[in-house]
Amino acid sequence: MGEHGRTMLYVTDPMCSWCWGFSPVMEEIRRSYRDRVRIEVWVGGLRPGNTERFDEHKREYILGHWKAVYQRTGQPFNFSFQMGQDFTYDTEPPSRAVLSVRQVQPQEEFPFLQDIHRAFYLYNLDVTKEKLLTDLAGSRGIDTVKFREAFQDIEMKRRVWKEFEECRALGVTGFPTLLGSQGVGYRVLTQGYQSFQALTPIIESWLKQEID
Repeated sequence: MGEHGRTMLYVTDPMCSWCWGFSPVMEEIRRSYRDRVRIEVWVGGLRPGNTERFDEHKREYILGHWKAVYQRTGQPFNFSFQMGQDFTYDTEPPSRAVLSVRQVQPQEEFPFLQDIHRAFYLYNLDVTKEKLLTDLAGSRGIDTVKFREAFQDIEMKRRVWKEFEECRALGVTGFPTLLGSQGVGYRVLTQGYQSFQALTPIIESWLKQEID
């Protein structure tokens, strides 16, 4: 637990472009506050279970979001974004992969999330596929047998949907969202992208608050 029992929840999704844009900010937050605050990653479920066919209209719609993120944050994107015909923008599998790493090798959870972002946004790889997610885990030194067992476990499938529901119950409606907890309830630190410079006074103000 962090300073005076404080926890910061980073609610995200592995296929959320604004979360990719927020990644350098979150890295800076982790570097600056990890000794004072416990920082947890929660997956909120952007499009879990989506089965809609991916077509040119959806591609252009998504690229519009990516370009907006790039203009605001400067994070790099591969705008060619040509996916196979069987691609569906289902964010449940990569979210479940994040929870699987949390179970198997928890210290790698945040870096693994970044690996998924990078694979999707820079290399346009299909991060909904188990094989790719397993390869990403292996490249980070995570035991791929244990990862695959966790990923395929029916209990893990229940757990990821439960986490989606818990995030909604906290009032999270978009990503990235940063919540601060002092043990009872949560305070919204940001809903949506903000720079580290803009967030610093908000986080510092929260840290200075007395715990009720």
